[in-house]
Amino acid sequence: MKFDDKKVVKIPTKVIVPVVTCAIGILFASIAFGQYGFWDSVAMKPTKGFFPGIISIGLIALSVLAFINGLKSPTAEFRLINWYVPLAVLLIIAATYVIGMIPSLLIFVFLWLKVYEKQSWTTTIIALLIVSFIVIGCFRIWLDIQFPIGFIGELIFG
Repeated sequence: MKFDDKKVVKIPTKVIVPVVTCAIGILFASIAFGQYGFWDSVAMKPTKGFFPGIISIGLIALSVLAFINGLKSPTAEFRLINWYVPLAVLLIIAATYVIGMIPSLLIFVFLWLKVYEKQSWTTTIIALLIVSFIVIGCFRIWLDIQFPIGFIGELIFG
């Protein structure tokens, strides 16, 4: 597999990012005002949704201003190679729901070192063992952090 460093993708990020942040602001505003409320008129004090509601309104307002400003600017150019890490993160998240977090992270480390970085088998296996020791030994066993086991893990382990 050959990775082409010269491919360029034009993306209007100054328009896309404000749309995404505005959607996040609307989501958090609906949660803040709908589930938690804004002001308790009986006790005359703010409720749990007061500060999240204010922050989400600010986020929506700034997103609208950034969107308007983004319409005036040209699209940004990104090299395709710069999108490998965000795409890999999305694949890890998707794989976490299927095979679990630990296997998906270990597969990612293996594929990244062997396929993309073209490391030797020795380097790849040593790095994989170190990452496995840190994730399983420190986080899972020592700190007792429960990682998602995925759909297949649920079928196997119940």
